[in-house]
Amino acid sequence: MVQKIILWLGLVGVVVTAWLRLPSAAWQYVFFLRIPLLMGALLFLLPFLATTALKSMLKNLFVLRNARQIALTILGATVAGMAVTFVVGIILGGAPARFGVPELPGVFYSKVLQYLLAIGLALPTSLTVFQLSQEEMDNNNRKFGFFLGLLFGVIFLFLFKLIRNFLSVDKFPVINEGLVKAISFLTQNSSKGLGYVNNGILKDTHFDALVFFLALFAIYVIAFKRFMPNSLPPDKKRQEPPALLYVMLLISVSVLLLGSLTFFFDYSRISVLFFWVVIAIACYRLFKVDHYFTLKDAPEQLEEQKNLTALLQKRLDKQDLEEPLAKQTVVVVCASGGGIQAAGWTAQVLTGLQEELGESFTKAIGLISSVSGGSVGAMYYLDRFTDKGFPPASESEEIFEGATANSLDAVGWGLVYPDLWRVIFLPFLPDILTPKIRDRGIAIEKDWQGHMKTPESPKTLADWRAEVKEGNIPLPVLNATLVNNGLRLLVTPAKFPNPDKKKFFDFNSLYPGKDIDVVTGARLSATFPYISPICRADDRNGKVRNIANYHVADGGYFDNSGFVTALEWLEELLREKPTQKGEETTPEIKRILILQINPFPESKPKKEKEGGLFMATIGPLIGLFKVRGPILTSRNLTEVELLQEWENARQNGGKVEIEYFPIFFSFDSEEGEYEPPLSWKLTKKEKNAIRKGWNKIVTDKEGTIEKLKNLWLDKWNMK
Repeated sequence: MVQKIILWLGLVGVVVTAWLRLPSAAWQYVFFLRIPLLMGALLFLLPFLATTALKSMLKNLFVLRNARQIALTILGATVAGMAVTFVVGIILGGAPARFGVPELPGVFYSKVLQYLLAIGLALPTSLTVFQLSQEEMDNNNRKFGFFLGLLFGVIFLFLFKLIRNFLSVDKFPVINEGLVKAISFLTQNSSKGLGYVNNGILKDTHFDALVFFLALFAIYVIAFKRFMPNSLPPDKKRQEPPALLYVMLLISVSVLLLGSLTFFFDYSRISVLFFWVVIAIACYRLFKVDHYFTLKDAPEQLEEQKNLTALLQKRLDKQDLEEPLAKQTVVVVCASGGGIQAAGWTAQVLTGLQEELGESFTKAIGLISSVSGGSVGAMYYLDRFTDKGFPPASESEEIFEGATANSLDAVGWGLVYPDLWRVIFLPFLPDILTPKIRDRGIAIEKDWQGHMKTPESPKTLADWRAEVKEGNIPLPVLNATLVNNGLRLLVTPAKFPNPDKKKFFDFNSLYPGKDIDVVTGARLSATFPYISPICRADDRNGKVRNIANYHVADGGYFDNSGFVTALEWLEELLREKPTQKGEETTPEIKRILILQINPFPESKPKKEKEGGLFMATIGPLIGLFKVRGPILTSRNLTEVELLQEWENARQNGGKVEIEYFPIFFSFDSEEGEYEPPLSWKLTKKEKNAIRKGWNKIVTDKEGTIEKLKNLWLDKWNMK
């Protein structure tokens, strides 16, 4: 204890001494340099956080697919580092004249030092990219990409210097005159050009930053059109830059823009952040800025579905087995959320079950209730169904690849272009320049559509409705959440009964006579926080705009398992008596299998090393996040037991046998710890982990899949 006290006193003494020894001007410069210091710290911290505290969120940003992407990212990091150093140069060189503070003793700032600092700021990103990309490429490709990136950086700096020298004041004095007049006009009532102009000539630091900004703007414009997301199939898509390059571009633009504004307005003691927020709010109100999903006119009005379970009969008629139980067994699938990990695991489980249990099992699926990433996996699975009632085994790989395809690049483009324009007071630009991709949410839809079976012809809910009526696919429900009232929104081809009683909306009741693309429905269900924006309906092609003004968010806010919707559907199914009136028939059900697809390992107690300050500050948030999975697992088990008891009591002994099978993701602990990503990108290693996880639970003779096999193939003789 004495040693700890001495260590603590020593630490306090060092901090206080350093504080007192620093001249007051140093702290003033820290304030003036707050923007470049913040962005420089971000360049250093992002790679660190990507390999430590925020590994599940950020790591895959730094895992690149080829040497070209490594080179572009290193170039982007170099440009971001240069942007920071230019703003540092402006403030260090202009602060004494503009703000009346003394020059910092012993501090000098030369062009060579500027370039070295830029390279130093780019180095953490470059090294982290080189290290983590070993999951996607071999060592030779990584080395080639690294040195190519260094070459790109040197070439960029060389070209910048050439352009800077070409546009010098000596060769084009008219440029200097125009800039000096503009600055004099802007500062005539206040600083009168202090910190900008010296002896009638624009200071080199400002001219350098201006030339750099023009070069950066040229890159920005070229990348805008060249890399705009599209719905082309993977074999026809152009190679997209990595999402991390967009992050570097965003840092570059932010530091130049905000750094220049703070240098200008700090003279008048005006808070840039405060007025930025005020003007942004005013622009949002004036132009009614929001994020939207697109509605289409439905080809036909949907009639009220009086008997929801009648849709099952056509589905069960697809069974061609002689065993009577085959047409009296219903499988209900609940696909939990969890980003791209959930999408990949859902696709792997559903295609894997068909391979293990046969096509008869797939044809017995009557409902798929999915949430968030699970909705994306279910979408690609259902997209490959044929009129036989199941997807061909030959297309299992396409289903998995679609569900696990990288979408972060499209999100990055949407963030740096239409979404950035909204916050820099240009909210009208997305409707003018990108009317078909107005934000990052629609950008991710375009990317998803490219991996569908017919990329050029998007499927809609109406298309799914026709398939459900023919029994070709099970009834899909993509669960979302209405932000305005916290109720569920069921994006589904059918109309669900008793919405007022059970507190939900379905799409067809909320938007009568309207339709949406299937990828749009999946995006609404998978509105992962800040990756894709919360949005509302926009009927821009119709007569009425902004119908049903509800904002839609991720379905995981209400129920991340999809079980609540499945349970309500089962209640309707069990309440219905088998009938046959004309063409409307409700089936007689003898067996119900409920499958809960969980994309993460089953929660088990383990000792945590963190304590003290970490748990006192971050602990409440960690607790909120950690309890979600166990709460859902416990609740679902209880609900199944109550459903079984209710059915037994209702039928005086039970008429329908109900079985529940939770299918958790599993990984090989011998290969090290696996932390599933929460972003929309999987590495090759993580895709293989999903495949290996499935193989592991399939070969487990005491596991869930083996029990399901015994029940399906042996007990019920459905071979």
